Amino acid sequence: MNLARIRFHKRSIIVTWLVSYLSVLLIPIMISGILYAAGWHVVESEVNRANTSALKQMEQAIDNSLRGIERISLEIALNKSVTGFINTSKPLTDNDYYELISIASDLRLYQTANDFIEQIYIYYRNSDTVISTRDRTNSRMLYEKTREQETMSYEEWAKFFEKPYMQEYTPITFREDGQSMKAVMYAKSVILANPDQPGAVILFVIKDSKLLANIPSTSDRTSIAVLDKENRLVASTGIESRSAILDYSKLTGKNGMFMSADAGQRAAVSYITSESTGWKYISTIPAELFDDKMAYMKKLIYASIILSLLMGGVVTYLFLRKNYVPINLLIQSFAKKSGLSFQEGLNEYGYLQAALNNTFAEKEQVDRRLHQHRDAIRSHFLQGLLKGRLEQNVPIHESLAAHDIRVASPYYAVLLFHIEHFGKFEMDQNAAPEKVRMLHFLIMNVAEEVIGDTNQAFITEIDNMQACIVNFGTDPDSDELKRIAEQVKSFLLDHFHVHLTVAISEIHQELYGLPPAYQQTLAALEYRLVMGSGEIIRYEDLPSSETVRPSRSYYYPLTVEHQLINLVKAGDFEKSSAIINEIIEINSSDASISVPLAKCLMFDLTSTLLKTMDEIGSSSNRRTFIVQTHQVDRLMASSTIKEMKGQIREVLAEVCQFIQEDRQQDHNALSQQVIDYVKSHYADVNLNISMVGEKFELTPSYLSKQFKAQTGEALLDFISRTRLDEAKRLLSLQQLSVSDIAKQVGYADINTFNRIFKKFEGITPGKYKDIQ
Repeated sequence: MNLARIRFHKRSIIVTWLVSYLSVLLIPIMISGILYAAGWHVVESEVNRANTSALKQMEQAIDNSLRGIERISLEIALNKSVTGFINTSKPLTDNDYYELISIASDLRLYQTANDFIEQIYIYYRNSDTVISTRDRTNSRMLYEKTREQETMSYEEWAKFFEKPYMQEYTPITFREDGQSMKAVMYAKSVILANPDQPGAVILFVIKDSKLLANIPSTSDRTSIAVLDKENRLVASTGIESRSAILDYSKLTGKNGMFMSADAGQRAAVSYITSESTGWKYISTIPAELFDDKMAYMKKLIYASIILSLLMGGVVTYLFLRKNYVPINLLIQSFAKKSGLSFQEGLNEYGYLQAALNNTFAEKEQVDRRLHQHRDAIRSHFLQGLLKGRLEQNVPIHESLAAHDIRVASPYYAVLLFHIEHFGKFEMDQNAAPEKVRMLHFLIMNVAEEVIGDTNQAFITEIDNMQACIVNFGTDPDSDELKRIAEQVKSFLLDHFHVHLTVAISEIHQELYGLPPAYQQTLAALEYRLVMGSGEIIRYEDLPSSETVRPSRSYYYPLTVEHQLINLVKAGDFEKSSAIINEIIEINSSDASISVPLAKCLMFDLTSTLLKTMDEIGSSSNRRTFIVQTHQVDRLMASSTIKEMKGQIREVLAEVCQFIQEDRQQDHNALSQQVIDYVKSHYADVNLNISMVGEKFELTPSYLSKQFKAQTGEALLDFISRTRLDEAKRLLSLQQLSVSDIAKQVGYADINTFNRIFKKFEGITPGKYKDIQ
């Protein structure tokens, strides 16, 4: 494959690979740079270490010599001859000159004690006398020899000695025998008892050549300089005093190293600081020395970079060709088989991803369709297992493998879940199918979760119920089936308020035992007519043929039926309800009644109530009440004995209440008729309870009892009060006598009238008439 066939456009993977390979080539180049920087740092550290070591040797030698000078200065300051001449003033005597000669002799001894010392002076300010190891002079001559700068005046120089106490170093230009040289002067005051008197100053002159003599042997191109705290150049070799390097403030820290450019020359500067004097010892070395030491490494690095580029370019070319060939073949293959053309300017990976996504989408669509059909086929297969409809030409193990069913043991049982109440899934007509499917899916998942702990579950929908085939993973246990049913039932009840009736078969061996197991669950589910809905019914708990009554009958004698009818007609709810409870309890005790007999009992009880309601519904009001309350429909809709018992109690309560209210209305009509009769016949002297009873064909006692129950007043008292009301009206008219009024209101005896009037009104009729 030639590179001419490779598409070098910006979106091609060739460009990406090329950038990647070139990025890889940058790694050895970066490593070479890092190695060069590390080598430079090593060389720099080595040079700095060597310079620092040399500077420390120089510092130690100079500091030791300076400490020796300081000790000598202390001895001179304590010398009696030296201190004794301090108070001498002009003019000097012969004895004073003699003392000066003695002092000069002592100074020569001190000078010979330290090779570092070039000259020792003692300046007596009181007598303006300067004594040295050689001669005697004055301050003016000392000024000429020890000035710091040529431009310094005598007055400026004299101020240096006016300090109350001195102990310091200062760089000077020392002139002697017509020659000038750089030197360092150490000045120390001689302490007096009286600080107000002019004292003396001991001056030590140290040539810088002697200071620099302590420099260890280094490179010829190494320059040394010493700076004091006032940034004054104490001594130097090869470094001018105006150099930018000589800046005390820039030399921070006790030691260090930096690169500096001075007069166009790059140099490496190393420095240390003296602990005793605070002087900075500076060493400079030209940067060319670094370059010389790094030249060989530079050559190696350049050679490695060039070699990396050449070899990397060749390898890049070879790998570009090698890697692009399979990509190109894949593109051609996809372009032919998928129908997606590869256009110029596209990214190869993008094209392959699009082609693969298209292929995967088609595959997922096909898998989705197969999965949908697979679920339906698998459900149909499980239904065939339960109902005993299997293909005879296909071995059972092949059918199981085709539907991805792997059995763990030869022991099976069947659980049948029947929904009694949908709970939170209670649905309207439009959403019914979706909610039913959702609830079935929920039951399936909960059952699989509970059973899947130790066993296997295969669930399918059959006859609008969920049938679960349990394949035991361990030893079969019927109590395990009940535990599973209880967990599923309680979970759905607690979380979704769904009421289930669960039927459980016996344990069977091999798959051929599934059809009888399914029939057992149907039989157990049918027995919910006796046990009621929302229960867990095991086939093994159903009554056998030995426990069912041989006569195949149930307890409901004719006398009990007549008694029930009479109690219902009388509206006695408590007694009629007690009789129905007794009938159901006797027949359902010990679960000894069969399902057919239970159905017959339900129909018989319902028939009794229907006949009773028909008899009491002779009046139009009662018949309208029966039609409006749909009592017949409610009784016939009961699917279990428990439901029937509840419905019968509700219907009984409504019927008995209606009968009592209707009877109360009849009684109220009787009392009103009696009242009307009494008011129209109160003047009859024969009017009494017996006369009224005969009128309404009732016994006097029953009539009196019913009247008082309905009106709250005794019938005899009502008759008397009716007569007295009329008597009071007549008495207030003042037209008739008391005896005449008594006869008009039905009293033949005046004494009886007076007694009854006083009983009810508290006074006699005559008194009442007088009051009126």
